[in-house]
Amino acid sequence: MTTNITETEMKNSLKHLMERSKIYFMKYPDSVREFYRSPYDFLVLTEKCNYAIEVKKIKTKSFPFKNITEHQIESLLTFSKLLKRNRSFVLINYRNGKKKASEKINRAYLIDIVDFINAKESTEKKSLPMEWCENNAVPLKRMKFEKGYGWDLSLLLEPDLIP
Repeated sequence: MTTNITETEMKNSLKHLMERSKIYFMKYPDSVREFYRSPYDFLVLTEKCNYAIEVKKIKTKSFPFKNITEHQIESLLTFSKLLKRNRSFVLINYRNGKKKASEKINRAYLIDIVDFINAKESTEKKSLPMEWCENNAVPLKRMKFEKGYGWDLSLLLEPDLIP
């Protein structure tokens, strides 16, 4: 089982947060054909809120909706409706891998599952442009940790601050 760089950086970010706060997280194993279908990538429990997060990496400036399966969307939506303190997000990391600094893109955004569904249903396009995320999603600040890179996820500790 290979773990992509974005999932590794998500783990780094959550470990960093866990060292400073009372949180618990687990990474669901990736789906294995018809034998097992992962509902989402991460379950994060904090004192104030619980989160289900599906993490995706894309090398272009537009995220294809087909990259998230219907069962993942349904799982995220079901989780968010289970308890008032539950929230579900898609984290999209636009990352093109270019070496030249002027061409390099590495941005991550948190999108509430309801907003993701609304965006998908309100367009005839087959993908979500990075520009939509810049205007409608929560941008995540890039961080360097003792071991690797990730994002500042401290906003998960204050759910009222997340739109």
